[in-house]
Amino acid sequence: MNTGNETRTGDVVVIKPFLVMIFTWILFLASQSICFATTVTLQWDAVSDSTVSGYKVYYQADSSVQPFAGTGSTQGASPVDISNQTTATISGLDPAHSYYFAVTAYNTAGVESPYSNTFYVPELTAPTISLSYPANNTTVSGTISVTASASDNVGVAKVEYYVNGILAATDTSAPYVYSWNTSALASGTYTLMAMAYDAAGNIGQSSNVSVTVVNDTASPTVSVTAPSNNATVSGAVTISASASDNVGVSKVEFYENGTLLSASNVAPFTYNWNTTTVSNGTYTLSAKAYDAAGNVGQSSNVSVTVNNTVSDTTAPMVSAFTLPTTATSLTVAISSFSATDNVAVTGYLVTQSSTAPSASASGWTSTIPSSFTFSAAGSKTAYAWAKDAAGNVSAAKSASVTITLPDTTAPTVSAFTLPTTATSLTVAISSFSATDNVAVTGYLVTTSSTAPSASASGWTSTIPASFTFSAAGSQTAYAWAKDAAGNVSAAKSASVTITLPDATAPTVSAFTLPTTATSLTVAISSFSATDNVAVTGYLVTTSSTPPSASASGWTSTVPTSFTFSASGSQTAYAWAKDAAGNVSAAKSAGVTITLSNTSSYTVSDALLALRIASGKLTPTSAQLTSLDVAPVVNGQSVPDGKIDPGDVIVIMSKIVGKTIL
Repeated sequence: MNTGNETRTGDVVVIKPFLVMIFTWILFLASQSICFATTVTLQWDAVSDSTVSGYKVYYQADSSVQPFAGTGSTQGASPVDISNQTTATISGLDPAHSYYFAVTAYNTAGVESPYSNTFYVPELTAPTISLSYPANNTTVSGTISVTASASDNVGVAKVEYYVNGILAATDTSAPYVYSWNTSALASGTYTLMAMAYDAAGNIGQSSNVSVTVVNDTASPTVSVTAPSNNATVSGAVTISASASDNVGVSKVEFYENGTLLSASNVAPFTYNWNTTTVSNGTYTLSAKAYDAAGNVGQSSNVSVTVNNTVSDTTAPMVSAFTLPTTATSLTVAISSFSATDNVAVTGYLVTQSSTAPSASASGWTSTIPSSFTFSAAGSKTAYAWAKDAAGNVSAAKSASVTITLPDTTAPTVSAFTLPTTATSLTVAISSFSATDNVAVTGYLVTTSSTAPSASASGWTSTIPASFTFSAAGSQTAYAWAKDAAGNVSAAKSASVTITLPDATAPTVSAFTLPTTATSLTVAISSFSATDNVAVTGYLVTTSSTPPSASASGWTSTVPTSFTFSASGSQTAYAWAKDAAGNVSAAKSAGVTITLSNTSSYTVSDALLALRIASGKLTPTSAQLTSLDVAPVVNGQSVPDGKIDPGDVIVIMSKIVGKTIL
């Protein structure tokens, strides 16, 4: 075999989360052995994912069924870990097999991607082929059967026949025979050759066969030489024929009572006739001989008598076997059981196994059994058998029955315990066991002492590992068991005290301020919060940094206003906390504060401020916003959230037009 190089490129396939492109180079190494070492080099694009730490190459011979589990390469069994390389060489492969390859990537956590596109490398062994007929340097005429013998390590896809180098016929299935009609050809020498192909495209070529075509009209002569006429035969008998032709015999056919038994194109012409396959009696044997021109010669008939000793090899047949659909006892009456035999049925047997019993097994009865006893209740299948005196056992005939035994005994819950305390509504069950006279089929835990029905929801076929209560506190659970008959046990109870830790922070559901204000103290339009237990504190800040639960300023009630430190566009953040110290996320609101140095205050405003400052009147929110104008800093009012004599002085100053610095 010549050394060859071949390059194959795989498809680009996107797989989640990796992109893999495989390029394949295959090197075939010449050798004198029938198995040639094969090396496959794979190359792919590196995956851009930074967590990818390596790649694996999967391979498998002769099958694309995943996962690939190939063996035999120098690098070891599939998969081959390539580390972080993007090329791999898989060597030591057998070219007599085709191979499938795929690549996966894996990351630092050991998570492996799906397969890349798969790549196929066909096997490299060419078929072998030879022409078995006609022989080299023979003379032919008429229509001859050009016969080829072809084989391949995987399979021959087709055989092509060539006459003088020109394709004459194609055959896709064995036996590979081409009927070559030479009658229209000029007499002379012709060269025959055949080529065999396999599915991988490998080609094998036969040696050339030279034949001489000569026209022929003389029929061959043929006679049956064995067995002799009127002979008595038995067992295997060799039928022999003698045939000759002026050019050559191309084929001899053997007939029994006019039916073709066999055909042969190679002398000596014989056929091994197995007379045990036919009934005893008289048979007529004959032969026909053909030459390449299609001329046929017919032998004389030979009469033989077949006389074989007949043994009983026919097994009985169970023609009927039925059981009732249901039963309430392990011993079930047989509804029907009948069997026939070519001689006589001598034994009857019913089993629970589908494996055929021997004729000497225990349990056979000479009469048909009227019932059969099963080993257990449930859905059961029985198999009926019959035997004869020769020891032939029939095939089985099966029948099924569902056996339900009455069960009135309820299960017993033998143990059920819970831990004394728990910090979760879902409490692990310390122990839960139950027994039944037949079998426990269901388990249930409730908080009600009322016995559940067998059809109630919540039953499980296995013992539950935990139970979830609806509330914390001192709780009692009741364990129950049931069986297939619907019997429910008495309850066994256990108690636990559940104390739930509070790890849920409150939620500020609403916090709004007016869009604008003319005072640093701004009324809060809305502020509400909720908690899984209870909100215990409220706070408003101008910082988005969450305050601690112990910070100053928390109030147990929702504040009605908030005082900013300066005018302009301001943002406030509302917070809530609970008794466990959980602080909510903030909810923010904005306001634009514009302060004025002058106002159209009246003497009535000054008198109202004086009454409030002297404690004779409690201000409303609107009055607080309007009359809280002191102190004045650098000509600007800086309200301090209260109305005192300083506010009265500033208002009077504004009335008389005096500038407050």
